[in-house]
This record gives sequence, C-alpha cells and structure tokens, in this order.
Amino acid sequence: MKEQNNDKIIKIEDSPLIEESKDFNKNAPIKNIANDTAIDVDGVSGYVLSSVKRKRINPTENKNKSQHNKHKMKKSKKILITILSCILGLCLLVVGTFGFLYYRGKNGLLDKSGMSLNPPSDTKVIDNGNYIFYNGHNYRYKDSMTSILFMGVDKDELGTVKNVVGTGGQADALYLIAIDTDNGVTTTFQISRNTMVDIDLYNTAGDFIRTENNQICLSYAYGDGKETSAENTVRSVRRLFYGLPVAQSYTALDISGISALNDSIGGVTVTSPVTYKDDNNKVVYNEGQTYELHGKDAESFVRSRNHETANYNDNRMVRQKAYLNAFIDKTVSMTKSDITTPVTIYNSAKPYMTTNLSASKVSYLATDLLRKGITSADIQKVPGKDKDGKNYVEYKVDNKKFFKMIVDTFYVQAD
Repeated sequence: MKEQNNDKIIKIEDSPLIEESKDFNKNAPIKNIANDTAIDVDGVSGYVLSSVKRKRINPTENKNKSQHNKHKMKKSKKILITILSCILGLCLLVVGTFGFLYYRGKNGLLDKSGMSLNPPSDTKVIDNGNYIFYNGHNYRYKDSMTSILFMGVDKDELGTVKNVVGTGGQADALYLIAIDTDNGVTTTFQISRNTMVDIDLYNTAGDFIRTENNQICLSYAYGDGKETSAENTVRSVRRLFYGLPVAQSYTALDISGISALNDSIGGVTVTSPVTYKDDNNKVVYNEGQTYELHGKDAESFVRSRNHETANYNDNRMVRQKAYLNAFIDKTVSMTKSDITTPVTIYNSAKPYMTTNLSASKVSYLATDLLRKGITSADIQKVPGKDKDGKNYVEYKVDNKKFFKMIVDTFYVQAD
C-alpha cells in the first residue's frame, strides 16, 4: 500500500506504539491520547493511519471515572440541599419574626385593659362597658377597635426647659383616630384644645399634686415634654371618652414637624373653608380660595388664630380639618403609585415627634389595612360650645350628642 499524506501504514500487531497486553483485543476501541478520541479499529480494516500513540480504553478506568462523577454529583446535591435548607431556615425566621410582631402588635393595639365606662346617666353599663343598654337596645363593644391619639405641640422642639415640669408646651391640636380593624372603617375625632376635662397636675419636680377640671391642652404641659406628657394627655382623653380604653397608641409632633410632613409629599393644595383675619384684621386666607402650601405656609395655615375673636379656635379647627383631608387624599394617591410613601412620611417626621407606635403595632396595622383597605375616613368634631370662663375660653362638650357618636363608632347593636 502506498503512503498517504506522509503517514505510514502500520500494521497494528507490529506497531511499537501500541501498548502490549495479554488480553489485547483487536476489535476493541482505541483511545487517541493526543485528542482523547476513540477510534474503531474495524473502521480502518485493522489499520491505524497515524504515527501518534494510541491507547486502548480500560473498562476499569471508565468504572472509576463513573464512580468519581457520581461522587461529585452526590456532593453537589448535598451542597444544594444545604443552601436550600439555609434559605428555608431564613424564610422561617423572617416569617416567624413577622408573625411574632403581628401577634404582639395585635395585642398592643386591641388592648382594652382598664376599661371602666362611666357614661351619661341614661345608659346602663354591664361588665365595665363591654356591654351597655342604651336608647332601648343592647350594645356590645367592638373588640376590633383601636385608636391613635395625635397631638400637635406648640413648641419648636419637644422637651422641657432645664427638666422643669410645666415648660413642655401644650397640645394645641388633638385628633383621636379610631380604626375598626375588622372592616377598615376609620373615624377621626377632632378635639378642641379648650375642652374642659379632669387632668392630672404635677409640680415642677414631677410629683403628683391633684386632679382638676381644666383645658385638655394643658395635660401635655404636666410632664417631660415627651413620653410622660403624652401619657398624661392620653389619661385626659380617656376621661373625655367616659373611660373607654382609647388611645392605645399616641404620636406627639412639634411645630417644626408640620413643615417636614407637608414637604415630604411635595406640599399640599387646599381650599380654605373660611376667611381668616389676623390680629391686625388683615385677611390672610379667603373662603373658597385655593392655596399651594409649602414649608412654613402649612404651619401658618393650621396654626394661625386671631386672639381678638371669641371663636378663634373654631376658625382654626375648620382649616385644620380641610388641610388634614387634603393631606390624606394626596398621601393615599401617592401610595397607590409608590408603596414606600408612608415610610418616607414617617422618616421625615421622626426627628420631630415622640410616639409609642412600635414596630409590632405598625406591622399589624399595615398588614390588616393593606388586606382590608380603608373603607371610609370620616372626621367629626367632638360636639359642644365655647364659653367664656373665669380665666379663659372653655369648651363645654354636649354629652348627649357625643356619647351617641361614641356608641356609633365603638359599639355594635347586639339585639
């Protein structure tokens, strides 16, 4: 046979390049060490057209490699299972933590310990107020109710002067936000700062002196300007609500926080519901006119009052209600596009407030309201009238009308 492409034709049996073996089989496949390719000897009639050394594949070697590959696969599976177990464990930890916060938050928000209803004389109280007989019907207190007291404090910064009680400011704006966690119905009670109620008085050192009937806004002054001031105001609000376990949560905001809140949503557009004139009888806001409020403008709109008029606080409260509605509407609209909006608002207000709204309470509220939604958000003023008192204006609550509002909000007919 002639040479082809300078490759010698070598008979396999005579080739010194083939490793000799007693069990050598001419018909076995031959492995090309150079390019790791097996060649079927029969494919070239028992001859190999190459001078490169060939090696027959050893079955034992294949078996060892197969076992090695299986071992590698088993090891990979073990690593994968370990990773998945870690991920699963982390998920269970997160879910467990959230579940704990949710459960703890529910208990904190729906806490009705200390309930001791003391309503107007025409109402019969059963089981401390869990049940009442009112206006010819039996009513049951809704265990699903929670409420948050919002306080606007007339100081640029929360706290007292040199730790002296009485220098922590007053709660000029008071709103109790009642939420039925079963259906998302929200009712906000607007409380006049001049509302007369029993408040706890303390001396400058913080020692309790006595309880006396006074303007509810003064409750905040008797404390540290932060937590104890807020807690004292909560006690006064519960007395106003006839001993219902309201205000399980509270938030107090200083003056500087108003602008921060307003600007956290890019400002608020509001139409003034009344005409307001300052102490110099100059018109500041016209009824029916729309205003774009940014920075200090928001503070001015909700705080300004004319001390020369008898109804100075009523005029301001009407403007506050209009502003609050506009703020809520914009916040809800923005949240639909960006669910982090409430977090942005909270972070903007945090340096200017004190609160007992814990992570567990927020977890429960957020989860519950996201699932059920807010089906209504009504703002109602605690009914009553301003009267000239001995030293200042006194707001006298209409107990009959107010208690009906409370029954409609916190109770459900049981017969």
